[in-house]
Amino acid sequence: MPAPYQAPPPAINPAIERDLEKVSLMLRDYRTLMGENPVGSNAEIMQAVMGGNPRGARLGPPEGQNINANGELVDAWGTPYFFHQLSADHMEIRSAGPDLKMWTDDDIVRK
Repeated sequence: MPAPYQAPPPAINPAIERDLEKVSLMLRDYRTLMGENPVGSNAEIMQAVMGGNPRGARLGPPEGQNINANGELVDAWGTPYFFHQLSADHMEIRSAGPDLKMWTDDDIVRK
């Protein structure tokens, strides 16, 4: 019996893909310097990345990206990214996408 049809995933805007790549590189640079991912909420992670770390290193925000009034790194739509620490050296980055709601079909995820 053939598998049921599944629509292909929606194409990701190249500019959004570049934004996620920049965030990923920022976290990689932090890991390289500190030996592990920053932990906590978006605001806590950004505080660590922006100099609130034992070495005082400022590694963010990524070029062209913004921090909101709560100290959170936001995506192209102004929604805070969701960071999920999968391990000491692996972080999932999630953008809510154009509908501005997390955990819906248009979310953009980089693992």
